[in-house]
Parts: sequence; structure tokens; C-alpha cells
Amino acid sequence: MNPVDLCIGILAGTNTCEVATLDAAGAPERFGFPTSPLGQAALRVFLAGQNRPLRLAVSGDAAMGFAFAVGPAAQCNVYIVAPSVASHPVALARYAARSL
Repeated sequence: MNPVDLCIGILAGTNTCEVATLDAAGAPERFGFPTSPLGQAALRVFLAGQNRPLRLAVSGDAAMGFAFAVGPAAQCNVYIVAPSVASHPVALARYAARSL
């Protein structure tokens, strides 16, 4: 992982999504958005405001639709992850950090 990459884990449920980010030091920060069009737009604005490569790992019932709705942005890798591999936002962000 490049030290300037921002790794993001998204657990996309039917009504809400939990998001965790990992900075270069590996410290997680958690927040949430609704899965509504407004929530997806808010997450897109957050992602667009980043001036560094992004790695998104998305899991959950609404993972595929949510991943298509919020990404891909420029310099953004999106991974759809089975819940059996990682089903918590921080675990998903760590998965994104390990993925190539």
C-alpha cells in the first residue's frame, strides 16, 4: 500500500451503510450514511474530495449496487467482498489495504 492511499471499508445494508477509513498509520475512523440517493451522493462528495488514490472494499446486502453508485472515481480501486471474508467496516478497510 502506498502511504498516501486511503483505504475505505463499506458495509452496505438495505437502509444504511457503515463506513470505516484507515489512514497511513492504520488508525480507523468510522461514520455512516443512508443507502438512499442522498447518502450515496454524500459519500461520492467525500470520495471526490480526496486528492489521493482510494481503495474501497464493499460488502453487505446492497454491496454491488452501492459500489456502482459511489464509484469508481479517478484513482479508485473497488473490491466487492463476500461477507464470509469481511463483514465489518474496519475489517473491510483492512482488506482494501492488503489488496493489490
